[in-house]
Amino acid sequence: MRYPFNPSPRPTLGIEEEYQICDRRSGELVPKVDELMGHADPQMARFLSYDLIRGLIETHTRVAQDVAEGIADIVDKRRLIQQYAEAEGCTLGITGCHPLADPKETQFVDSEAYQWVRRQLRYVAQRNITFGLHVHVGVDGAERAVYVANRLRRWIGPLIALAANSPFFDGLDTGWDSSRSIAFGAFPRSGVPPRLESWSHYEALLTGLTEARAIEKARHIWWNIRPHPEYGTVELRACDVQMSMRRTAAIVALSQALVVAYADRHRAGEPEPPLERAYLEDGRFKAMRFGLDADVADAETGEVLPLREQVRAMVELAGDAAARLGTEPYLAAVEEILDKGNGASYQRRVARQLQGDLRAVQLRLLAEAREQIDAPDHDR
Repeated sequence: MRYPFNPSPRPTLGIEEEYQICDRRSGELVPKVDELMGHADPQMARFLSYDLIRGLIETHTRVAQDVAEGIADIVDKRRLIQQYAEAEGCTLGITGCHPLADPKETQFVDSEAYQWVRRQLRYVAQRNITFGLHVHVGVDGAERAVYVANRLRRWIGPLIALAANSPFFDGLDTGWDSSRSIAFGAFPRSGVPPRLESWSHYEALLTGLTEARAIEKARHIWWNIRPHPEYGTVELRACDVQMSMRRTAAIVALSQALVVAYADRHRAGEPEPPLERAYLEDGRFKAMRFGLDADVADAETGEVLPLREQVRAMVELAGDAAARLGTEPYLAAVEEILDKGNGASYQRRVARQLQGDLRAVQLRLLAEAREQIDAPDHDR
């Protein structure tokens, strides 16, 4: 079976965000995606999507030529979707997990595609009350996309740690910085991808999994990083959604610069170094569990270093590409995250202020999300 790659001549961007649909007064997750979708005119509806559960609405940008264009598009879409939500007595939550939602009460989108996922995964699907940020970056050839995706695996742990924004799940402080990564990571074909030998190898994997009835379409490959045939991109899928537009812009700019940096190395004929899978898996686990506060072994060099330093190494590798793209100013927020903490550490500070009352925490976060939608911090 053939899966032709539709190349992108430039490193264009597509940004996807998933939002909680919450009752404005109680903060509870509510299954109102149909109602919100019903407010969208045909033009806007092209950029909204269902996902697995009815308490989630997804937006995706137009193909953006640069980070500024992509972020401006997100700002506009957040504001419009918030208006849809308010018309239904709801508001948007913008964290990686809803802290209180009961997996036993999950309601699934009533389409054959999502009902297939429900039948396949049962409780694992019920527990997937998660909300992510996905970044597509255009790549100008299939073999280059494979090379870039392979090399990006080195940074899965640092990306998760930087973006971790979901410490609370099912009424508990899980002790993990990214509960979203636990819940979604239980899906098959998720987490750290295998090394791909070539585009034909990827096609063969997709064909074999389809024939084995493991998947029905290429999108049922849920790895943290994957080449996307139809869009002609490499898609980075490791990050929790971010309330802050400043932090969102930093992750988008970093993702684009990393893809461009490795695409340049492929053009230059740089051999692909081996990555130790045991270190990739350990780095992913520690990032999910401890966020930025862990030591890891770098999968490429074997050097043991704090995750914060591995994040800085990731930014350094992306630096030249970011300079050429004109996106270096966005990366300043990465150092701020390293200094002040990721979203999980912020949520825990709020919980301490509110004596551990997670409903009060959720209501505070929803109020802050509304403020962020009205006045995004990148504008301040």
